[in-house]
Amino acid sequence: MKPSFHARPVNGPFEDPCVYVRILREKRALLFDLGYMGRLELGNLLKITDIFVTHMHMDHFAGFDTVLRGVLKRDIPLRVFGPENITACVEGKLKGYTWNLIKDYPLKIEVFEIKDGSISHSSFYAENLFEKIVNPEIEFDGIIKKEPLFKINGIVLSHQIPVMAYSMEEEFHININKAILSEKELPVGPWLSDLKKAIREQKSEVRSQKSEEITFEINNKIFTLEELMEIATITKGQKISYVMDVAPTDENMGKIIPSVKGSDILFCEAYFLEKDRDRAEERHHLTAAIAGKIAREANVGSLEIMHFSPKYRHCADELYNEAMREFKG
Repeated sequence: MKPSFHARPVNGPFEDPCVYVRILREKRALLFDLGYMGRLELGNLLKITDIFVTHMHMDHFAGFDTVLRGVLKRDIPLRVFGPENITACVEGKLKGYTWNLIKDYPLKIEVFEIKDGSISHSSFYAENLFEKIVNPEIEFDGIIKKEPLFKINGIVLSHQIPVMAYSMEEEFHININKAILSEKELPVGPWLSDLKKAIREQKSEVRSQKSEEITFEINNKIFTLEELMEIATITKGQKISYVMDVAPTDENMGKIIPSVKGSDILFCEAYFLEKDRDRAEERHHLTAAIAGKIAREANVGSLEIMHFSPKYRHCADELYNEAMREFKG
């Protein structure tokens, strides 16, 4: 199965946590957290359309300026999602600069703040010198963003302050059966992407009402979507989860495990070793053992721990070994 997403950390485990998710076959990417962004090439940075911030501590948010500078003249909007106070933090960043020469710039920034069962929405447009525009609130039902290709779920956790954890889930995966494609003497080409898009839209709310029949012209012949469904096999979609900076409490665990259940990959902080559990509780962070336990109980496919305390620079293997022992059981 060819994946739809490719996720990778931007920095090393002792540096600012940040995961870059490329949506394959699209010129688009998502970003989880906004720490140091210096290692991300401009071409990849320009693909970012949506950013999901866990909280606004400096190591999770300082990279906003780097992204802003990169996309400032881009006509594709930038959407930022985060917990309580994200709007004020974005506005504060924007107010830190003078914008008298940008009225002809196309950039639009949309900020979505999750708080108390609702999502508030504020807009900041270059043409208005990034003055805040307040939009109507919407209800928060656990889904932060939904598209035909994927949805983003979020949960509010505690790190002494409210923080978010996220899961990116492909609702289903479409595999093209090359043997049937060859049987029908159909070529491989860009039309297959259009076919996948049509299938997703048909199965989503985008086409909840019956509309005109969808057709494709291939090799000067017209095919209906129904005729082409034979070459497509629907399977379970990918799921990527991201959990950073949460207190090791039963309440947090009770939210995290169901949320990340069945993930193909879980990116999870492992800030302390279990022998330093008292320090982890004092600083509201997870241990490597807890990260491994979450992954095991949630039955995830792969665990990638990150965001280590600098005190373990000389013994990083201990963190990996502890997490894997608990994960593998």
